[in-house]
Amino acid sequence: MKKKKLNLSDFDIFDYKLLGIHSQLEPFKIAYRINSAFEISFKRMENNLDLTQGDRLIGFPIFDYYNQAWDITSYLVSNKVLIEDTLTTRSNALGLESLMSEAYLLNDFKRVDYLLKIEDELNIYDTELIIKKLKQISQVSMVYTIDLGSIKHPEHLILN
Repeated sequence: MKKKKLNLSDFDIFDYKLLGIHSQLEPFKIAYRINSAFEISFKRMENNLDLTQGDRLIGFPIFDYYNQAWDITSYLVSNKVLIEDTLTTRSNALGLESLMSEAYLLNDFKRVDYLLKIEDELNIYDTELIIKKLKQISQVSMVYTIDLGSIKHPEHLILN
């Protein structure tokens, strides 16, 4: 008997909208600005979104908001985080040298600072209106819809 491989495309995991946000703001500041602009309450989740890359576990800050009236959950997650690598070297007087590197939740979207995932199965929210309002936030330089078919690892966006 032939075995069937599990494929994520067999499931309807694309019941959401995904926006890419470019901003140099820190995670809690962008969440605050979005909360103010939309009069909502993104809250920092208790745990980061943890992703294993190579031999390290990387935590991406994540915020969630549940709209009870429309039964819609939204997530704001950092797409990139700075990681401090400590190396032992003989040249440094203390014996330690720190190097900073970046890690990405979605490697194919390295220029995106934040991802806004809106689980909108009934297509209630107007994406263009959301984008227009996000662009009005100071220190947000760019916002756009990300084509879900272009994501190489959609499993990284299973946030609940």
